[in-house]
Amino acid sequence: MPDKTPFFSAKPLAETSASENASKKITGRKRATRTAAPETKKQTQIAKQLTQIYQDNEGRLPDMRNIKIKKRHPAFKFFLALLFLGALLAAAAWAGFFLMPNNKKFSEDQVALNVDGPKNFISGSTTTYKIAYGNNQSLVLKNATLNVQYPEGFVFLSSEPDAKNPGHTEWSLGEIPPFRKREIAITGLTYGSLNQKQSWRAFLTYQPENFGSELQKAAIFDVTAEKSPFALAISGPDKITVGNSVEYIFTVKKEYDSQIKKLLLKPSWPQNFFITSSTPAVGKDNTWTVEPNKTSSSTIGFTEQKFKLTGKFSPAAGETAPDESSGQNAGNITASLFASANNNAYELVAAKISTGLIQNNLDFSLAVNGSLGNLSAQPGDSLNITISLKNESLGALKNASLKLSLDAPSAKKQSLLDWAKLEDKYDGDVRGIQINNTTRRGEITWNKNKISDLAKINKGQEIILDVKLPIKNNEAINFSDLATYSQITALAEVSFTDQNNVSRNYSGNQIIITVNSDLKLETRDTVSTANGVEKHQVTWILTNNFHPLKNLTLAAEIYGNTEVEISSPVPAGEAKLDSTGKKLTWTIPEMPPETDVLALPFTVTIADPNPTQEILISKVHVQAEDAVTKERLDFMGEEIRLR
Repeated sequence: MPDKTPFFSAKPLAETSASENASKKITGRKRATRTAAPETKKQTQIAKQLTQIYQDNEGRLPDMRNIKIKKRHPAFKFFLALLFLGALLAAAAWAGFFLMPNNKKFSEDQVALNVDGPKNFISGSTTTYKIAYGNNQSLVLKNATLNVQYPEGFVFLSSEPDAKNPGHTEWSLGEIPPFRKREIAITGLTYGSLNQKQSWRAFLTYQPENFGSELQKAAIFDVTAEKSPFALAISGPDKITVGNSVEYIFTVKKEYDSQIKKLLLKPSWPQNFFITSSTPAVGKDNTWTVEPNKTSSSTIGFTEQKFKLTGKFSPAAGETAPDESSGQNAGNITASLFASANNNAYELVAAKISTGLIQNNLDFSLAVNGSLGNLSAQPGDSLNITISLKNESLGALKNASLKLSLDAPSAKKQSLLDWAKLEDKYDGDVRGIQINNTTRRGEITWNKNKISDLAKINKGQEIILDVKLPIKNNEAINFSDLATYSQITALAEVSFTDQNNVSRNYSGNQIIITVNSDLKLETRDTVSTANGVEKHQVTWILTNNFHPLKNLTLAAEIYGNTEVEISSPVPAGEAKLDSTGKKLTWTIPEMPPETDVLALPFTVTIADPNPTQEILISKVHVQAEDAVTKERLDFMGEEIRLR
């Protein structure tokens, strides 16, 4: 069947004359008659449409042989294909994320952790707390670890299962499978003050199986000490006359069972109250020890225990005690009861009592070296003691008696005070009493036989009594035999019959003298002259015989045009000049008891003498810390003069 598809030429149509066109038309018809089949109506319509598409505005058809086809670069095609493929994959991934089901999706809310146990507890009781953790989802939690921070007053006893670290605060949990719950039980003693809030803190660290990093869950559980297993009460007078003896009783009573093995009862009092006795004797730090669970005849079936404190109030330094009508309470006695465990003390309960102080109508005071309060001294110093008594009552006082008591450290029943050198113009009666192995009391008493004015002290009359008593030095007593801590306690008392024929006994202010170490400095200077040059061989000599010392510093200024040479080696510490070469400082970290002498020699050469110069080296400023009393020693040594 002949091909009836129309033929198109890319050759442009050439213009011809009318005759040529007519001739071609005739020829074309003949050819058409010979070679081409008659055109259908549809083909003619298609040809017209193609001609309309390809012909230009002037009716010309393009020559297809002159049309150039521009080829694209193969790399560009690859990039476009890759971009298209990536877009398809991303779209598929997002569609899968949102449209496809996922059973391994992690949720932090599905990780459970909580602490459970008694929120309110009796201090010192045994308690058990449970820490529950769980995985409420379909994926596995890997490398799980539980860490616990206990409340401040919790003392660990046991756990199930056991912790992996010595502090019993960390558990390795491994993997937590899907939909699995577990718990850890921890038992211990819980201490705390009443109504004191404390907290358990638990931290669960884990890694979800579809995560590359660790996550953490935290839980907090607050607990409060609701009750104390012991009660504490203080009893004593509502009012007391200043100077009169007063007694306070501290009662510790058992309220609930507990595992507490040791209690500390610590009373406290104002500065104008001083103790005369205690039962049982208070410890070195003014504390009583109670052992409620100790198996002994005195504590079996422990229900309560009493402690007694006897003392006197004196007017505070520089103040007048309030009278009865003022209603002021100046005497506050307090106490706290502590549970002792794991080298820590936990306050269980506290108590307080206030006592009104009543004026005694006497101006009665004690002074030592001019001080009405506590002071410091050194071996070899003298104590200048003054007792002052003035009658400010409305009538006369009769048959008065004065007593001065001095408690001092002792060794082999020999007091640190040198009673053999006592100076007292009234020659009072002296009596010695050995209080214990380390303390000896000396008492001086004066009555109307010693001081005639004590027979009757009229209204407004004043009596002043002075005595002098030295402290022994290292030549008079062996310091190594004395107790480590050295204090002297001074107290004056007066007794008399008042205008109503009532016997009275009052005490003055108590004074504590702290005896520091006997550190001394001696400055030696040997002068020599050669070839008109004056040289001073200077030596600083430190002596110490009582307590060990720390952080010693000696410093002095050197005047004039001089050259200083420090002998080497330095016996202890470091000696150096400042940048100007005019200030010499010697620092010593410590001076132990076995070292009683340290000497620093140095030479000062006067290069250019000044006829008007009088002082070569200033007074030496000496500072040190007493390692026993913890007090600072500070004094000035001698200067070196030229003329």
